[in-house]
Amino acid sequence: MKTYTILLVCSALLFTSCGIFTTKPSEPQPPVTPADPLEKLHTDIDTVLRETLFTTANIGIKVVAVETGEVIYEKDPRKLHHPASTTKLFTAATALAKLGADYQFETTLYVDSEADTQVIGDIYFKGRADPVLQPQDIVKLVDTLLEVGVESIQGDIVVDATYLDTVREGPGWMWDDRQLRLSALSIRQIEPEPGTRSRALACGYLLKNELMEKGIEVIGDVVPGTAPPDARTVAKHLSPPLADIIKLMNKPSNNWIAELLFKAVGAEVMGEPGTWQKGRDTVNEFLEDITGEPPVHRFVDGSGLSRYNLLNAELLTQLLVYMYQNFELMPEYVASLPIAGVDGTLINRMHGISAEKVLRAKTGTLSGVSALAGYTTTADGEIVAFGILISHYVGPATSARNIQDQIGGYLTGFSRHPVSNVNSQLTQDE
Repeated sequence: MKTYTILLVCSALLFTSCGIFTTKPSEPQPPVTPADPLEKLHTDIDTVLRETLFTTANIGIKVVAVETGEVIYEKDPRKLHHPASTTKLFTAATALAKLGADYQFETTLYVDSEADTQVIGDIYFKGRADPVLQPQDIVKLVDTLLEVGVESIQGDIVVDATYLDTVREGPGWMWDDRQLRLSALSIRQIEPEPGTRSRALACGYLLKNELMEKGIEVIGDVVPGTAPPDARTVAKHLSPPLADIIKLMNKPSNNWIAELLFKAVGAEVMGEPGTWQKGRDTVNEFLEDITGEPPVHRFVDGSGLSRYNLLNAELLTQLLVYMYQNFELMPEYVASLPIAGVDGTLINRMHGISAEKVLRAKTGTLSGVSALAGYTTTADGEIVAFGILISHYVGPATSARNIQDQIGGYLTGFSRHPVSNVNSQLTQDE
């Protein structure tokens, strides 16, 4: 019996050493990574879009290669969303296309055609929707009057704001937004005249005060009116070129500039007075020229303040691709967009990721709405246009912006060449 037990033990040791009774421990398997770079990009973005935000929120996204038109990624690109301030991309594009990058807004002082040089009757102060008019520009107009020898104004200062209509607030603007009270003759920093709430009259009183301070007598008052068709120009102020103005609009997302520009484009293309209806008709015609058919959308203002505006990622990328491919319009258009981590509304976003200092895009924010649309350059030097529209969430925009920033980082870091191929190529080159 003892001998038999010893034999059993020896046999067990023998079989164990041969590995017959042992089971090889299982090694943990690495996560499956798609071999195709484009497939990996899709996986990365899809993972981001599984965030809890989208339990209730909606998203529309499209990414397109600018040169080839290849759709790199899309998800519900035709679903309509409130575009918020990405509306300004359309306002800027239409203005550049219809008016030209060198277009300048005029603010003019007129006198009657037979008026004397030194002593005049009425003087007419006409605005043409200059969105960046400043108090010092009025001072320069007065200096010009002194240079031509004007000593006394026996009549009134007639302010002419007929270049635009008298509707001061845009359709669908929320009552608790800061009211702009738009006028064809207005300065943003100067509040409307008390009682009349007229910005044009406020500008007229500024002109009167400057005239009197410079020693030019003013007998009459400041009144609304219209310059005669045969009135003679005695002083004129020209705004900076449109290319500079759309940069002042898009970088900080300036609603004031956007709305005046929107109505002014309508006035220039369809005739005075400029209105929101003429502005939207001009934008719609421009978009139909781009797409070849009336796109599914709705614009009612130029800034994106209105909740009536509706847009999808499909149309956003169509516009962006068109503008980038248009040699005459592209430089000024792209230069107007905020740069990630550098300036404008993107100054505090995308720090420390590949999109920093590379991605250029227009932001958009309303309550429950966050949008980002623009361009970036991939790791291969390929330009892509993208539109990301997120809506119907509750709370601050932080989560939505973080998702947009992650996607922006993925797009900027995207390479069509697998890492293994890149490494082997580097080895061969060395």
